[in-house]
Amino acid sequence: MTKIIVNNYALDEEQLKPVLENAKYSLIIAGAGSGKTLTLIGKIKYMLENHLIKPEEICTISFTNEATNNLKKNILKNCQVEVPTFTFHKLALSILQQAKIPYKIAQPDLLDYTITEFFQTKCFHNKFLIKKCYKVFDLPPFFSWQKILSSKKYPAIKKQIITFINLFKANGYFQNDLKNILKKAKKEPLLYLIYAIYLLYENAKESANTLDFDDIILKTTTYLQQHSMNLPYKLIIIDEFQDTSLCRFNFIEEIIKQTDASLCVVGDDYQSIYHFSGCDLSIFLNFSSFFPNVQTYKLETTYRNSDELVKIAGTFIQKNPHQIKKELRSSKHLSKPIKLVFYKNSNNILEKVLQKIPSNQQIFLLGRNHFDLKKYTKNLSFTIKENNTLFFPKFPNHHIRFLTVHAAKGLESDVVILLNLESTLYGFPSLQKDEKILSLIKNEQPFPYEEERRLFYVALTRTKSYIYLLIPKENPSRFIKEIKKEENIEKIFL
Repeated sequence: MTKIIVNNYALDEEQLKPVLENAKYSLIIAGAGSGKTLTLIGKIKYMLENHLIKPEEICTISFTNEATNNLKKNILKNCQVEVPTFTFHKLALSILQQAKIPYKIAQPDLLDYTITEFFQTKCFHNKFLIKKCYKVFDLPPFFSWQKILSSKKYPAIKKQIITFINLFKANGYFQNDLKNILKKAKKEPLLYLIYAIYLLYENAKESANTLDFDDIILKTTTYLQQHSMNLPYKLIIIDEFQDTSLCRFNFIEEIIKQTDASLCVVGDDYQSIYHFSGCDLSIFLNFSSFFPNVQTYKLETTYRNSDELVKIAGTFIQKNPHQIKKELRSSKHLSKPIKLVFYKNSNNILEKVLQKIPSNQQIFLLGRNHFDLKKYTKNLSFTIKENNTLFFPKFPNHHIRFLTVHAAKGLESDVVILLNLESTLYGFPSLQKDEKILSLIKNEQPFPYEEERRLFYVALTRTKSYIYLLIPKENPSRFIKEIKKEENIEKIFL
């Protein structure tokens, strides 16, 4: 049997199959901790060592700069050559540069700034928009911009506006499409505000001659549709494919039309947690309908979690109807890897849990929100060091890092403590509901708390051993009410 070594690990049979079969179009569905990165690098290594492809003919894509840099380093370490590795935006920019098309990138906070500017000044120039504002924010007819920005509803409404515009642009819609949506939903006052903000945002970019990230991909896609380019790629590999958007997918399709490149995509639909930024899980779920003779592979052996934990997490996530069934397994066994810690007082509960964890363990403190940590450290002094590492004087031998669950995706730790399992607007799951207007640009009908369920699954599967969930006795999260009935869960009352 062919042996492929990556990072001193030999690829197992599941990982070897997509590498050796080398299908024209392949989808690798990889469970949490199942070695998807090893498989990707193994594929590249095998093809290079067997002279099936040249390094410059491979195009590897991931979603963040950090993930791309890590992938690049790992490929170099295992293959001893550099392989072109990009984010989607860097790939698009490289094509614009090759085509000698000038561009300037808009400030990343421009949309945020435009929304604030709209509510501070712009909306007051229009009586029609003023009326829509007091309907959206439940304010009396005479109000100031301070009343809007200090309104309890403002953070959630701002988030809805950003989500709507992100989804709208990521799905390749333009101004005329928004006009048509507005005609269909005249009774939605927020939609009128979104339309005005969208026009302000697009005008701000146009007057400064700048493009945002979605514009860059749309501009490059349009260019490829109209011009033939000499692109060298024979194999395109996309990591974290569950997080793709329609405009990114259309961009890749245009490259494939020009190059006839093979396409290998890797991801886990259980860990699709970026819908708010325009990601469309249906592309991953329906991948085999986009290309002929797609070969699908599953990596179902996890090397991170215990078998007991993946069984509980798997049962939990598969209650979502829009998921691909996987049966994850592990040779690692632990009794009661999930610890439900019920407390009355949030002020001292973190200290009590830290006392239970042996020294010199790497610990992740995970929050659903950035502000979750404050609630648990009122009486526990600490300093924040590099990379969000926390130093607690009471626990000098504990290695602790605080992350949101979104930021922890793709990472792992010896032990995890998950904060704030409360049934509130900003608990876990977050009880904030999407506005009806989002359904006007979404393809699917969402299942209640579908993405929050996937986010909870990500949190559960970060640990190499135990995870402690901090739960207020008086108001536990609905997810806790579900999983507490499972076997191999320990309930602790502190």
